[in-house]
Amino acid sequence: MDYEEIEKEELETLKENELEKVGNIYLTKYQKKVLDEYHVPYEKVSNTKELLFLLSDIVDDREYDELEEVARQIDEFSYYHETLQ
Repeated sequence: MDYEEIEKEELETLKENELEKVGNIYLTKYQKKVLDEYHVPYEKVSNTKELLFLLSDIVDDREYDELEEVARQIDEFSYYHETLQ
């Protein structure tokens, strides 16, 4: 792999990790993509706690590693975002 390919991959990763506000919550493009894949109605929740509750119901029913990781990321962001304010 050459330097240009590595740089391109890094830029894509940065773009996927860019935060966007959706209603009252912040999600990365990657998180939105995963939530869309699993048809999680994140646009309809009023806060991150509601979204995490919704995700816990879905994840409890089946094993979704990717969805669990997104829930962990959202929970971690929410904790630090609310703690530092």
